[in-house]
Amino acid sequence: MGDIGELKLDVVEHLMRKKVTGGHNKTVDTVVNWFASHRQGEARDAIDELVAEPESPVVRYGGQRDAIKLTSIEDAKQYLVDSDRELPWGFER
Repeated sequence: MGDIGELKLDVVEHLMRKKVTGGHNKTVDTVVNWFASHRQGEARDAIDELVAEPESPVVRYGGQRDAIKLTSIEDAKQYLVDSDRELPWGFER
């Protein structure tokens, strides 16, 4: 998987660790700021690709703010497993 692919997995993992699901959402700017400044443009691209994927666990959240959230923690876990990413500590099966 390419560099943007790894960033997509990193975004999903960050959202999962912070339990950004259900009524909890984060603005894209907030999520992008979780990454090093030299990676923030790529992180924004990764988020755009993630929300466009039909099987992605990341969805846009309605409202005025440009926000995203996970469809569920289980969906995020499955996405990471399907991508051969090890689950973070505390989220093992």
